[in-house]
Amino acid sequence: MKINLSRPTNRTSEGPRFRLERSQLTLEYDSEADDGSIEWSKVVFREVLTFEYRQESCCAPESVVGSRQIYAPSESPYLDEVLSRWQTSVGWQAWQQRQGGAERFRNFILFFDGAGA
Repeated sequence: MKINLSRPTNRTSEGPRFRLERSQLTLEYDSEADDGSIEWSKVVFREVLTFEYRQESCCAPESVVGSRQIYAPSESPYLDEVLSRWQTSVGWQAWQQRQGGAERFRNFILFFDGAGA
């Protein structure tokens, strides 16, 4: 699955910036337009189980995705590992199952040229 972004991630000079509050992650990044103006964008993720940032030199090839998209792979060993721990600790609870269980979680990837994923 791919989700389009309004501004590209490959024109950032000060971003990305991350703020994690409880289970919500806010990602902000600047993007320089052709005329030199700077615009900031924000992406908010809710019900975050885990967050990982890798410098560009440490990114796996599958983390290098287009600059105008968020990529959610259909299969993710990383997500499978996290969900296994989640299921053991709280995922089995009836409330969690009523919220959609493990099916509601995704692994989202954004790539910032010169910065990381």
